[in-house]
Amino acid sequence: MSNYLELVKIINSRNLDAYIVPKNNMFLSSDLLPHEERLKFISNFSGSFGCAVITKNKNDKSAIFSDGRYKLQIEKEVDEKLFIQFEGGIDKIINFFILKNNNFKNVGIDPILISNYEFKFLKNNLMKHGIKLSKIYQNLIDIIWKNKPYIPPSNLKILPIKYSGESHENKIFKLKKIIKENEADAYLLYRPDCLSWLLNIRDNQLSYSPVVRGFSIIHKSGRVHLFTENKINKNLFKLYKNIKLHEIKDLNEIFKKFSNQTFLIDVFATPIKITDLLKFNKIKSKEIKCPIIEQKSRKNIIEQKLSKKTHIFDGLAFIRFWHWFENYKNFSNLNEEILSKKLYQFRTLSKYFVGNSFPTISAFAKNGAIIHYRYKKKSSSKIYKDNLYLIDSGGQYLTGTTDITRTLICGKPTEEMKLYYTKVLKGHLSISDLTFPEGTKGRDIDVLARVHLWRSFCDYNHGTGHGVGHYLNVHEGPISISKKNDSLFHDGMIVSNEPGFYKKNAFGIRIENLELVKKNKKSLKKENFLYFETLTMVPYEKKLISKKLLNNEEVLSINNYHKQIRKKLINFISHNEKGLINFLIKKTAPL
Repeated sequence: MSNYLELVKIINSRNLDAYIVPKNNMFLSSDLLPHEERLKFISNFSGSFGCAVITKNKNDKSAIFSDGRYKLQIEKEVDEKLFIQFEGGIDKIINFFILKNNNFKNVGIDPILISNYEFKFLKNNLMKHGIKLSKIYQNLIDIIWKNKPYIPPSNLKILPIKYSGESHENKIFKLKKIIKENEADAYLLYRPDCLSWLLNIRDNQLSYSPVVRGFSIIHKSGRVHLFTENKINKNLFKLYKNIKLHEIKDLNEIFKKFSNQTFLIDVFATPIKITDLLKFNKIKSKEIKCPIIEQKSRKNIIEQKLSKKTHIFDGLAFIRFWHWFENYKNFSNLNEEILSKKLYQFRTLSKYFVGNSFPTISAFAKNGAIIHYRYKKKSSSKIYKDNLYLIDSGGQYLTGTTDITRTLICGKPTEEMKLYYTKVLKGHLSISDLTFPEGTKGRDIDVLARVHLWRSFCDYNHGTGHGVGHYLNVHEGPISISKKNDSLFHDGMIVSNEPGFYKKNAFGIRIENLELVKKNKKSLKKENFLYFETLTMVPYEKKLISKKLLNNEEVLSINNYHKQIRKKLINFISHNEKGLINFLIKKTAPL
């Protein structure tokens, strides 16, 4: 609360009526380093999506915004005496000011933390209500945040072509064509994941994502100006003379050299502060949707092969974990933190493993109902019999990125648990077994995963699936399976399939596999059809399946999937591990 009150004082001293705090860094990413966790510092909210509006009057409630995944988490972490909770993002801020009906005249925001598009959207809509949106160049939270966490060093590396499947020269050549087709001189690439993909570079500065925290100017000549926070070892690119290295603080000096030229920019990904800097240096700009996003999402043949290999490593790690868990003699000695660390330990057995792809959701019993639950270190919930354990985890490997959720049972399940697990599984199978025409959007198939739950007047408050990168972000655009996604599926994309059910103060159920979008060559018609090839190699929990609720096709689908898992994994298990082999055979036996 003291942080909050300190900020309120600063807001008043700057003659502001409110101050907007996005869950962003200067790269407009919510994948933050500790010193960028401004929203958490001021509100205690630790979720991965959200923003806040802090009002100048300490007796007048502020607002915190996020989506349905974090409703229970906000209730748990954020002081309701200080904040009203809203569902939505920065676009919903206008609703808060209308609701308050107070005399707000001047609202501030740090212009490096909001995109060109969002700033103009907010500015124009607030103006309709007589509210000015001001750019506050000195971040107000940074003024009061003493003893900020240190910035970890970067260790930028080049990803060999045996892992990327395509040279950076070839990727740049394609981008040069797009720049020339749009009659521009350069493209300002302000997406760290796209930058990492384009130049085949990775870093370890972030805990879970190997993206390089930087941006670049790609000129139509093929010359690349790469800007990063820290100095990079110049020898790293000694073989690539077209790549010029700069620190971010030198950006204005470099921009001066491009005066009167035309840049392509993605207004959804470029901070308003950067686009203002372009204007200041007389650089013209043309708006374009980032052309790299979709290229990156369609994995090449090498990436697809490596992803399949990666899921064998990951499947083996999970099977070892599951076998250890079920054979542990005294559950009372276990807790959520121990289980999370144990799975991590099994993943490290692969020489390709780099680290987790996101903080593991290790949630027992009622904690599983909190969709993005995070256990507290050294005080996580203990495990006991006859309840559900939900573990949502993933790995970053040199050969790909994984994300899997399984709901396991400690002891005996209730009939209610089996009922809802099976309903979730039926929705999951509806997606994984789907054949669909090209031109299908993520929103077109989302309903298939929900319909069995809807029949019981239930639903889940998150999307059904998200795109996944290749040794990059575990959440990758443009595709997702959700009610609002308008992007088209294309051959080579990888998407998660993760419906769920959550009973407050009781348990949570989620089943997640990763699916590779493939062309269906069996189509007899002229139209091209697609289907999903399941990458994840971990059985479903048969103890939680109510077979009487499944039709014959669903039973066959489960049995075929389990047979495939057994066939692929068993050859990677040593003959000395008879217990593990027997466990795998048992878990993949027909229903």
